[in-house]
Amino acid sequence: MEGSANSKNVSNYEVLASYYDELLQDEEALSLWLQYIEEEDFHTVLELASGSGVMAGILKNKGYEVIASDISASMMEASKKNFDGEYLLLNMTDYDLHKQFDLVLCICDSINYLFEEELDAFFECAYKHLNEHGRLIFDMHSLKRIDEFKEQYIEEGFLGDLPYQWTICSDAFDSTIHEHFTFYTEEGMIEENHFQNVFDPKVIEEKMQKYFDVRIIPDFVEDEKLLIVGYRK
Repeated sequence: MEGSANSKNVSNYEVLASYYDELLQDEEALSLWLQYIEEEDFHTVLELASGSGVMAGILKNKGYEVIASDISASMMEASKKNFDGEYLLLNMTDYDLHKQFDLVLCICDSINYLFEEELDAFFECAYKHLNEHGRLIFDMHSLKRIDEFKEQYIEEGFLGDLPYQWTICSDAFDSTIHEHFTFYTEEGMIEENHFQNVFDPKVIEEKMQKYFDVRIIPDFVEDEKLLIVGYRK
């Protein structure tokens, strides 16, 4: 695709937030997450990295008491079409809400945006915000995704009248996945990069054991996602 020679780089979902649901929403995974949550006896939910607020909106409409949150102000703005409850701007490794919940939820591979050295803070914050018998539930990339994207994936299309290109590639050396989005606007190209770290489940389990009894569900989405459940100790 061709666009203007003008180009700028943005970050933190500054542009992608507006197109997230159309481009990246995973209906299969959404249905699986919801099915799992509804099997448990949860009433109060803190969702981390809520993004465009789709899951928060679904849970609120089903009668759960939900607080949504994200580090991206653009995502918080985009969430208004999906969720009309309390939405906080916060870093999921450093927050203190002075209250506890039945469930701390973090979906859509959001934990993969953290570095390994940030995981301890993520688990400690979640632990502090859970009731005595609360759960931490999150998903993350399968290690198989490193092989899946060792050859670059390229997608091109239109979001309404806006042309875009989306590429995904992995780096086996440092176990990362790089997603690059280019939007071809009338003013020029807007480029947005996202890097995610793919963790060994053994590392995750070891770090969690200080705070949680751990259950790992491999192939929660086959060859793509693991589901991790932490039972507060």
